[in-house]
Amino acid sequence: MKPHLPKLKGYSHTWQTTLMVMLMVLVSVALSLWFFWRSLYLPELQNHATYLAHQLLMIDKADKDFKNNPELKNWIINASHINVITDPQQIPSFQEKTLVDYFTKRMATQMETVMQRPVSVNFKFKPVPILYIQDSAHPDVWLQEPVKFYAKYSPTSIYFFLLGIPLATLLTILFLVRQLNRPLKRLQKVAIDYITLGHANNLATNEGSTEIRQVNLAFNRLFHNLIQTQKERNIMLAGISHDLRTPLTRMRLTAEMLPDEFLREGLVYDIEDMDAILEQFISFMKDGSDEAVRLTNLRPIINEIVVQFAPTPFIIDIQDDLPSVPLRPLSIKRLIVNLVNNACRYGQPPIHIEISIDDELQPTEQVVTDENLTPEITSKQKYLTIKVSDEGQGVAEDQLERIMQPFERGETARTTQGSGLGLAIVSRITHLHNGSVIARNQPNGGGLVVVVNIPIIE
Repeated sequence: MKPHLPKLKGYSHTWQTTLMVMLMVLVSVALSLWFFWRSLYLPELQNHATYLAHQLLMIDKADKDFKNNPELKNWIINASHINVITDPQQIPSFQEKTLVDYFTKRMATQMETVMQRPVSVNFKFKPVPILYIQDSAHPDVWLQEPVKFYAKYSPTSIYFFLLGIPLATLLTILFLVRQLNRPLKRLQKVAIDYITLGHANNLATNEGSTEIRQVNLAFNRLFHNLIQTQKERNIMLAGISHDLRTPLTRMRLTAEMLPDEFLREGLVYDIEDMDAILEQFISFMKDGSDEAVRLTNLRPIINEIVVQFAPTPFIIDIQDDLPSVPLRPLSIKRLIVNLVNNACRYGQPPIHIEISIDDELQPTEQVVTDENLTPEITSKQKYLTIKVSDEGQGVAEDQLERIMQPFERGETARTTQGSGLGLAIVSRITHLHNGSVIARNQPNGGGLVVVVNIPIIE
């Protein structure tokens, strides 16, 4: 099971707008065709069918009433613009087509209504559009009429109307929407730069529409206020650290001079606990967002941590071809230190550290993630995976969901030193790198495993 990460789902604004407008265009074309058919073409088709029916009746009547006057009969036939075919060899083969068959049946129905007898109507497109009509009263005779009115509706013009206009509309919409979305793309880039790099360039406030200028101005002010707040927070933290550590140092010196060894050790233990808690508070508040991102080789960092926690035994597994990756090195070191410190305090050695580059997020069975993370995940994204585990008893299943939160500690950790901020600091630094942090117990009753996945910025 893959870890649950909130994803940015849905279509982009460009495609949403394009699809919406294209749907409106297609509906408009469909309604136009329906109006054209019902109001113009169908009445014309019915009128022409009525005209042909009367022509056939007139020719039939001329054939009966003017048998003894062939010249008059031929004049009537010629005046009707209809060719009479009696040679079966001149009748072409007809291939049924759904659309053509619909029109010819409409004409045949109208002609049968006028003539009061069955009529067969067929249509041939090539080489020129021609109607072939067979009167049931004269089954051996076919009447042929060139379809002159069809020339007004050439296939080229129909195809242009059905395909050309929607295609031209689509291209125009794409161009316009891309123009409209450019300010949003710039805004998105600035926001991502601020999140991933800790700083961003100001947005232009002297170009674009009034609304875009106002939004850019508001974001510039927001970024300025965030940076100013961050500076003030750093100054405040520096003051707190100095003001609190000075009396702690005096208390430590005083405690060291106490003659009672039992009392001295108890006070030193409490002072060290207070100093460690203060350090964790300050580390939690310093999220590292002001630290620059640069290519970082993790091997020296791991070596420093192993030396720092000596003589604790470690099992290190680092990918052989692990490249340098863009990170905030001090923040990442603090992240790994907190993971190792958590494993040393509440787990059992040896401590396992695994680092690799993966094409997909590391699968887990029981998952706990930081709900505030909202990275944009893509199928081609590569991840830096940092996995730290121990061989202790792990954490109760019902506590896995809480241990990533500030000031939350597992039941087995309540009797030891600590403030419950170690994994919260890990979560905060991971969030700073747009990553995800995952906690689970190892199978078969093993210790706790914490996996950090950080997307690599290409």
